[in-house]
Amino acid sequence: MERKPPEPLFGKIDALEIPVPDLEPGLAFYPYRLGHELIWRAQTATGLRMPYTDAEIVLQTQREVMDVDLLVESADDAARAISLAGGKVLVPPFDVRVGRCVAVENP
Repeated sequence: MERKPPEPLFGKIDALEIPVPDLEPGLAFYPYRLGHELIWRAQTATGLRMPYTDAEIVLQTQREVMDVDLLVESADDAARAISLAGGKVLVPPFDVRVGRCVAVENP
């Protein structure tokens, strides 16, 4: 008997995080030269609109690597599912401004 695969865990791309050494030059480049509208700003990050999706470009100064954030129904459930599937939870679920987040790594 064949096993049915589970429902997909990831719903969509939520944000593309782009590292910048300083937010000000990034804000001068992406909105004013490439046309991406500023939609929110924090001390170490800023969100920019992408026109054909509700995903955001996030310029951030906290990490030096590009990152992709994927939307899930529950960060806590996703952490458990990824762990059970052989992935690694790097940072357990934590609260963020818009909900909860978890950092994971593939096996």
